[in-house]
Amino acid sequence: MSRKILVNLVTLQHGHILPPWLRIFKRFQSYGCEIFVNTGHFVKKLEPIEDVYEFRWLTEEENETLLKDRTATKIGFLLHSLKRNYLALRNSRKILEAGHFDVIYTPSSVLDFVIFPFYLKITGKKIKWATTLANIVPFSDPGNKVIRFLAWIFFQISIQMIKRADIVFASTPEIMDYLAGRHFDKKKLVLTGFGIEADLIEKAQPDERYQIDALFTGRINETKGIYDMLKVLKIVKQKYPEYQLAVMGEGDAKTKKCFEKEIKKSGLENNVQFLGYRNGIEKHNIIKSARCFWFLSVSKSESFGVALLEVVSSGIPAFAYDLPQFARLYPNGEVYISPKGDCKLVANKVIKLFESGNFRNEKGEKLLGKYSWEKIAEIEYEEIRKIIG
Repeated sequence: MSRKILVNLVTLQHGHILPPWLRIFKRFQSYGCEIFVNTGHFVKKLEPIEDVYEFRWLTEEENETLLKDRTATKIGFLLHSLKRNYLALRNSRKILEAGHFDVIYTPSSVLDFVIFPFYLKITGKKIKWATTLANIVPFSDPGNKVIRFLAWIFFQISIQMIKRADIVFASTPEIMDYLAGRHFDKKKLVLTGFGIEADLIEKAQPDERYQIDALFTGRINETKGIYDMLKVLKIVKQKYPEYQLAVMGEGDAKTKKCFEKEIKKSGLENNVQFLGYRNGIEKHNIIKSARCFWFLSVSKSESFGVALLEVVSSGIPAFAYDLPQFARLYPNGEVYISPKGDCKLVANKVIKLFESGNFRNEKGEKLLGKYSWEKIAEIEYEEIRKIIG
């Protein structure tokens, strides 16, 4: 029997659905589910997904409709979110009638995704709601204090709203405990874990075009420890003057500009290279071209560290701070762990690694078969099937 799932992505900009989400949708389709996406402007049924990186699901006209709302500022995105949600609420009856859906699914519990399903639940619409919570937003983290405070407020509102969900998929045991402490019905909570692109990691090969001593991949943001990386690099440079740190990822324009300014101030402009955003097999080829990986996140909201797990599973030595969840994930020395903020110790460990000349993480390679987005999709589908009946 075909099941119809409406994925609520009302604030999706320029038609870009994240590859991990597409992997989950693809697995749902393999079970016979029909997947529809609500963009606020319109509802669109997804064709069968083959390649999650090449998948194009919008016509040029539909893409132009979404591009009209495109924004690069945080205030602009807030206004964009309000507009899209207003459209969804105003057209809720039309949206539901578009497919007579069995369940509405939110792959993230950010506020702009959960407003619409919350409205459906409190107005008595006969549709089940499944959502995923992957991160906890702390009251304090490095960065703009006003933005951090607003993010915390929005998160608190979102938490109250998802109590109305029929099922909440929690990505980590820590999130399960957090929700239980917020008086969530434990019968609604399901632990799923995080996934990695295991198939691409297996296929990837080092790319000789890249000369990378240390790699960071992820969002260019203070919470990811980008300034601590520069402190480590400055120490390592004393031993290895030509040492190269590669940064693979993007961030907002203001943060990146401040980061580049600090690089220049530290005299490291010849030691840092920006690779921009990469995905698919290209991303993993670059990862396997690196001699080691730095992930000095200081954030209380760091729930899993997908980038770190992908690199470790690729067999690359990795350095991280002693966040509590990493002790659970890497109990056998798969990652070089140092106390948070101890840049000198991290640098000394990096130097020791390069003196040894052994850049293979054999313990990390053993984790490769343990995590995948497809396994998460299997867990989620079974739970969704139960609540649909």
